[in-house]
Amino acid sequence: MHISKLIIKGFRSFSSEGTTIEITPNLNVFIGINSSGKTATLEALRKLFGLLSSERELVRQDFHLSPKEDASLVEEKELSIEVKIEFEDDDEAIPHYFETMVIGEEGEKPYIRIRLEGKWERTDYSEEGIVDAKLWFVTVAYGEQEDDTSKKQFPNRFRGLIQVMYVPAIRKPTDQIKYVSGSLLYRVLRLINFDGDFKDSFEKKVKEINTLFKGVKEFSAIQDSLTTFWQKFHKDERYKNTELGFSGSDLDSILKKLEISFNPTELDRPYHIGELGEGYRSLFYLTLVCALLEVEEVIHKDNPDADKILPELTILAIEEPENHIAPQLLGRVVNILLSLSSKKQSQVFLSSHTPAIVKRIDPESIYHFRITKEHCSEINKIVLPDEKDEAFKYIKEAVRNYPEIYFAKMVVIGEGDSEEVIFNRLMSVYNTDFDDKVITFAPLGHRFVNHIWRLLKTLNIPYVTLLDLDVERNGGGWGRIKYILQQLITHGEDRNTLLKTDNGVLSDKKLSQMHTWGYGDDNKTDTIMGWVNFLEGYDVFYSAPLDLDFLMLENYSVIYEKTVPDGFGPNIPDKLKEPEKFKEKVESSVQATLKSKEAKALTYSEEQKELMIWYNYHFLGRGKPVTHINALAMMTDREIEVTIPEVFERLFDRIQKKIEA
Repeated sequence: MHISKLIIKGFRSFSSEGTTIEITPNLNVFIGINSSGKTATLEALRKLFGLLSSERELVRQDFHLSPKEDASLVEEKELSIEVKIEFEDDDEAIPHYFETMVIGEEGEKPYIRIRLEGKWERTDYSEEGIVDAKLWFVTVAYGEQEDDTSKKQFPNRFRGLIQVMYVPAIRKPTDQIKYVSGSLLYRVLRLINFDGDFKDSFEKKVKEINTLFKGVKEFSAIQDSLTTFWQKFHKDERYKNTELGFSGSDLDSILKKLEISFNPTELDRPYHIGELGEGYRSLFYLTLVCALLEVEEVIHKDNPDADKILPELTILAIEEPENHIAPQLLGRVVNILLSLSSKKQSQVFLSSHTPAIVKRIDPESIYHFRITKEHCSEINKIVLPDEKDEAFKYIKEAVRNYPEIYFAKMVVIGEGDSEEVIFNRLMSVYNTDFDDKVITFAPLGHRFVNHIWRLLKTLNIPYVTLLDLDVERNGGGWGRIKYILQQLITHGEDRNTLLKTDNGVLSDKKLSQMHTWGYGDDNKTDTIMGWVNFLEGYDVFYSAPLDLDFLMLENYSVIYEKTVPDGFGPNIPDKLKEPEKFKEKVESSVQATLKSKEAKALTYSEEQKELMIWYNYHFLGRGKPVTHINALAMMTDREIEVTIPEVFERLFDRIQKKIEA
């Protein structure tokens, strides 16, 4: 028995149009930035199946209000929370729900629909208004028309059959180890069947303790004094005498005194729960939950006909399991939750803000939450490719490669470490703090964008991409343009618009041969730069003509030379005194830079070819990030801005516009 679908309409951050979530049978993980609807989804489950009436109560704040609505003018609002529950063939819960099961089509498994409907109305005598809530079985299948006979009231006697166990982000285990209604310890201990022999033995022991206390002279004196003064205050014969001692019949009063302690400790006494650190207290809260589910399963297995009614489905809703827990321990937590979710009578939902959780979870169990421009929650699920090999690459290169992107409002994609270092500095130049704007930089580590574009497109997260053009490198130049055009088409861009030229729309054959194109008259790059500028309209930018390292060196060559200590640097023959040696040095540097012994750098100017000597020294013989860090540290923001590559100006302008959109 498990929830397979959740439909939320008009509840908190969910619009009245509604959102449908297809649920997996075991573990479901909600991720996304703050206030995107993760907690609201967990709370929606609690409104349906909370054990206490206070957990199920709807209040005015539960009803969605759009930014366009004036709260003072709204007279009424409605919401609904619905689940579809499916069963295994041998599920013992089937008899309880048989009369309310529905079937969509012939051959499909039967299921039930449970819906909470709420309505808020403004009143003159209460600022909070009045809320009416009803829980129903919906007795028609999805896709069929509902009418007045399509709903049947959910019986109160069924309340305990499906229960939500909610673990909040702020955990207070001390409240859960008290023997009071609604606590975890209460739920465990109520399963114990205290038979008559036990109760008789218990009362006998309590009487022995009371007799032992009465043998103490001072104890008797206290009781006599209480009785004397009590009789002076009143004359009611019903309550004439007082007796100081332990009640022999009140087992609950003894259970309320139960405590959990921890030993051995560095002290000569046990530790109590309140003395543990936040991390251990959080772990112990989860321990209580695990123990409860295991005890219930054991009792149910040993005695299926027990008088105590056990839940047919326990929904474990955990908010931010990573709170106060070291990242190294999260693997254990995830493994335990996975184990719990595999139990026949439990289903686990959790929300998280940490990439450490995402890396340890099956991608098909992840649900990404974001807030739309209309301030409504939008939920997208990761969809893996059908081909196993492609799916593996997709998971490795996108889903688990840089999980920080799940928590971003926008992603800036770059090729590697150089881009990250430079972007970190340019944030101050353009007054665009990535942390403040919730922008994440995602290094590709290669030039292939297909997987990360697919992921961001699926999750509807805006992004821009900066790539190296690599003119005259193997696969570079036109090869880079061709690849991006193909990927844009694959990801939904209109082919006729994208490939339109002065001579008509490029055919598939011409596109497939684009990597063989030349660079125009006299080997200039005018033609390819037209495509580079055009692709910026699709949020794809290029470091041209070579890569980002060369672009920075070309614009700040003097500064980069200053980063080299005196007596160091490339061995450059004198251009005038040793022209042949200088020419050989340039040729060898060109070949190393363009990564081919056949490279001629025909599209590069003489100045650019000579600069490749320094490119080799800075970026092929030393660490790229360190070189950029040293150069940027020698410049003020103003000095960077004066000669900054124009592509950065356009790129940061696009970032700002997409954030404000």
